[in-house]
Amino acid sequence: MPPTPSRRLHLAAGGDAPAPRSPAQQLFASLTGRIDAQRALLAEWAAAIEAYDQRYAQDYLPLHAQYRDLHVELLDFLDVAASGGMRLGRTDLQALHELIADMAASLLLGEDDPARRDRLDALLDKYASPAPQAPEDDDGPDAVLRRVEAEASAARAEAEAARAAHHAQRRRKGTAREQRARRQSEEAVQASQSVRAVYRQLVSALHPDREPDERERLRKTALMQRVNQAYAANRLLDLLQLQLEIEQIDAGHVDGLGDARLGHYNRVLADQLVELQQEVRAVEADFKARHGLNPHGRLRPALVADRLRHEMARLHNAIRALQQERRLLADADFFKRWVRAQRQMDAP
Repeated sequence: MPPTPSRRLHLAAGGDAPAPRSPAQQLFASLTGRIDAQRALLAEWAAAIEAYDQRYAQDYLPLHAQYRDLHVELLDFLDVAASGGMRLGRTDLQALHELIADMAASLLLGEDDPARRDRLDALLDKYASPAPQAPEDDDGPDAVLRRVEAEASAARAEAEAARAAHHAQRRRKGTAREQRARRQSEEAVQASQSVRAVYRQLVSALHPDREPDERERLRKTALMQRVNQAYAANRLLDLLQLQLEIEQIDAGHVDGLGDARLGHYNRVLADQLVELQQEVRAVEADFKARHGLNPHGRLRPALVADRLRHEMARLHNAIRALQQERRLLADADFFKRWVRAQRQMDAP
């Protein structure tokens, strides 16, 4: 169980204590606050997605299935009409054939039922007219385009080889970037050692094998599981909070740390913050991908439920409109006008 807010790590501040004394302390406070905010956002996303998925399955999917069923019924009606059920001129009949093929192809994209897929495939084969294949022309635009693409590909390969040779030469000479990378590697090792030191302190205090009391052994076993999980994920803040929880340190522990140690801590916390931010983005991107949303727009968890309500209202309106249209299509004169309207909408 996470510690209560009153037992969280903090830097001394307020009237009875000095303000943070160094940039390292200020950065520590900023990082811990931003980590808490990202965790809260992750929890908000988890709750919003759970509620969304539940209503999506219970309410939206049946509504969407009804909408597809109405389209399939309309497609069957149009098939009968195109097969002689309605008297149409040659141009209107051709337009109707194209419309049936387009509808069948569109419905196939989201159809899972094998029998219905077979039916839609049959309609597509029946009404689709494949475009004739034009013979290849060595002097035609396609051939010219192929030659241009081949030349561009060769140029790209040559440029890539030149870049590779340039990078190899720079590697032989050594660069400031490599030196900086070595320094960063050394800092990462020091940061890792700082995390390991906290971990060892916790293990020393919580190892259940050293506890004779059965109830206390169970408590320490549960705490050790949390310690091991936090250490495996390199989550320094969690380890420090566990130290606080078992009173191995007090809430103002950070004030007594030197800037060098805080610098190592801050590096770990900065990496943890980046991981949390990436996790939030991944959760949002996965949700958008599953529901066909714009991958580039920002979406807040609080707006997820509103979006589903909007989509369901749109589906209700579309179903009513489709049901009314289907009734009107039974009239031959209306049907002919409808086909001509569809033809005009498809015209360039």
